Amino acid sequence: MADPIDILIIGFGAVGTIYGYILSQNENVRVTAVARSSYDEMSKGITIESEKFGVIEDWKPYRLVKSAEEANDRSYKYIIATFKCIPDLLPTSSILAPFLESQFAEQVKPTVVLIQNGIGIEHPVQQAYPDVPIISVVAWIGANLKPGAKVTHGMLEKLIIGLYKGEGVENEFNPSSGESSDAYADPAGYEQEGGAEREAEGVRRTHQFAALLQGGGGGVEVVQDIQPARYSKTIWNAAWSSICTLSRSTVSAVVAPEVLPFTLPVVRRTMLEVLYVARAWGYTEDVLPMKAVDDAIKITIKNYQRSSGQQTPGTPGIRSDAFGSQGYGFPSGEESSIDSTINFKPSMLLDVENGRPCELEVLIGSLLDRARARGVATPRLDLVYASLKVHQDTVVRQYSQSEAHKEHIADWLRRRPAVAGAGLEGRKAWEKAMKASAQAGEERVKVAMARGKPKVGGKGVHMQEAEEEEARNLERFD
Repeated sequence: MADPIDILIIGFGAVGTIYGYILSQNENVRVTAVARSSYDEMSKGITIESEKFGVIEDWKPYRLVKSAEEANDRSYKYIIATFKCIPDLLPTSSILAPFLESQFAEQVKPTVVLIQNGIGIEHPVQQAYPDVPIISVVAWIGANLKPGAKVTHGMLEKLIIGLYKGEGVENEFNPSSGESSDAYADPAGYEQEGGAEREAEGVRRTHQFAALLQGGGGGVEVVQDIQPARYSKTIWNAAWSSICTLSRSTVSAVVAPEVLPFTLPVVRRTMLEVLYVARAWGYTEDVLPMKAVDDAIKITIKNYQRSSGQQTPGTPGIRSDAFGSQGYGFPSGEESSIDSTINFKPSMLLDVENGRPCELEVLIGSLLDRARARGVATPRLDLVYASLKVHQDTVVRQYSQSEAHKEHIADWLRRRPAVAGAGLEGRKAWEKAMKASAQAGEERVKVAMARGKPKVGGKGVHMQEAEEEEARNLERFD
């Protein structure tokens, strides 16, 4: 038997359970899972009802523990984060810190695996731990954790994974200064001296992790650059999740024939704003096709819309003929009944309704950071962020637990709003663009505050150029 591979999963909900089960099918893999609130129920055994894997009763990982302290007693080859990324509440790097800074991490350097939604989730972790390889993962899976330690899962199950190397494809590294042309580029130092060997090791670990997933029957695709896949999924989340949350409505209600003439234009333009941000960061049609926008719209309407007198909203879940769709978070398993499809709500809406912090920063705020850093106008995303920030600010304060926790939240709330800028990194990028423009002898455009006024908080951007570019983009793609 091969040497055992210890794997830690933090965030043992529905997704963590499914991938804990998949990985544990390799005979040399030992999965330790941290299950805090659900520990008491799960410790008695978990029932998995899956269309893909069948019914598995009383399954348990190799070890199920209740706290990080209990889990931090050995070296782990892979540390998997399947909890929601909510950096304004508690940074992912803070949750991982006890494991990445322990004596066991010095014995066997772990690889971090982030199975989380959003844009920019990797960067803060990589900044904090530049020598730790990060495998970034986009999950297409429909799974739900039910009362009684039961997980339901449909046929949809695929991970798109890649070694995190930074963001943007047009970044330039200056060996003489040791600086990149962009703050989000090469946070692990793979482009610097000695970095190639570490990158090769990171790629090797990525493929090894993919092999473990495949060995357990999971679906996986390894890509060279994970960011286009992240933008592709965020196109759906940023638009449909947002409008459902703002209207406090199900997806079916938002795509109802009576209101679709009003909701569809807003949804599509919001999706285009996400696409324009991706384009500004160098992700072209080759890696992130324009059809991703219309695909996300068509498959959502086909799955959720009920025409007059129609009792079924269509067959939910993934379909081979559904415009090449890979999911978009549709319900599955037990959730594939007519009633549950009609009543399906995105997780962002569920979080708001239940008074919990939502993934606002990674789904919307990070897009605005990157938009401002590249001078892209995002009026609809700005509105979404500002509206949901009211809820987020309130509940994040309520969820603070310790003095360190409260201090982090206070620091986060004091930073410049992403609606009008990208904090320090956005200021650096903007100042660099202005300096380059002046050196080229170009006339500086008038710099305005967001939407012409400082009432959303202040970072100067090229609003005139950005708005003209948005108009050109809309005319080109409409």
